[in-house]
Amino acid sequence: MDKLMATLLKMANDIADLRRDVEDLKRREIPAGLWKAWTPASYTGWSSLPSGGYYYLCIGNLVVIRIAMTAGTSNTNAASISLPFTAASTNATTGTNGYATDNGTGLTTASRWDIPASSTTINFYKDMVAGAWTASGTKRIYCVAIYERA
Repeated sequence: MDKLMATLLKMANDIADLRRDVEDLKRREIPAGLWKAWTPASYTGWSSLPSGGYYYLCIGNLVVIRIAMTAGTSNTNAASISLPFTAASTNATTGTNGYATDNGTGLTTASRWDIPASSTTINFYKDMVAGAWTASGTKRIYCVAIYERA
């Protein structure tokens, strides 16, 4: 009887260990369908929010956003949209856009995005410094950006 009890106890412990392993794997893996759509609450640089897709993915405090503007009429030389989450106060992040158009023409030089520390917006620039956009015509931006949320 003692041997049976020991075997049952070992099986129960093994099952508990497996459950912990499964839970650990669930936390580490990014399941399909994790991208969430969001509508930026504010924007600057367009007469209305540019049409297209706005998606985010959170892994802990890390936020990855994917923006694909398919159309948008420029009305100023600036460009920014609100983020799904406020950025952390510890650092700013920047990177290059995947594709951008200014006044209806695709850019042939790199443009960039910038998220300042503690910001609620992502800013877009026509070049790698702080280039201004044309305040008319079509302005579109495609990018993937990564930042830490507050």
